[in-house]
Amino acid sequence: MEALCNLITWLDGYANLSCVDPLRIEKAVRLCGKDVKAIWERTKEDVYAIGKLPIESEKVVRWAKIVNASKFLFFGFAMLAMGLFILASQAAPRFFSKASNSILLVAIIAVLFNSDIIVYIYSSRRLSLEVKEFFEGSEDKAKLERKRVKDAAQALINKLASRIKSMETEPSEYQFTLYDSGYANVRVTKEKGLLKATVNVGNR
Repeated sequence: MEALCNLITWLDGYANLSCVDPLRIEKAVRLCGKDVKAIWERTKEDVYAIGKLPIESEKVVRWAKIVNASKFLFFGFAMLAMGLFILASQAAPRFFSKASNSILLVAIIAVLFNSDIIVYIYSSRRLSLEVKEFFEGSEDKAKLERKRVKDAAQALINKLASRIKSMETEPSEYQFTLYDSGYANVRVTKEKGLLKATVNVGNR
């Protein structure tokens, strides 16, 4: 049931141009049964189409490349450090026997690592900011896809209400977050910021 609540939140997010990694959606779908999988299969292409919208922005693409490059360099520096330790123990023990040489190499590796981490953190934040700004100016894009994703979120809400009713459990035990309150069978429990909601079983 928790996975189903997450799916409702994530699909509502896509309908309102707030995207999570679709692989998280794929994993949650596998936990929810064939009926939920059928709903996902109908809207899967729309979700991926919305998620790909930011590549229309040159700034987003540029920062994404920097983020990926910094990830690659991180592993590259790790391999470099490993190679130097092997070199120290086997190939050039005399060079590394001097404390000053060892300290110098450790310092260089530390500077490279830390510089790469700083670049990664900064570029990741800039990428998130650019994606957010792109979506804020893209409300007219992918209207049809967003509508179909919202319809899928509604289908999942109905599915959650049906399961709660059949299990005779309290709807308040299964909350989810929404950007949009315009769904049927939904009771908003918190309206400040993002909406906290439960299904309204009594309307079914």
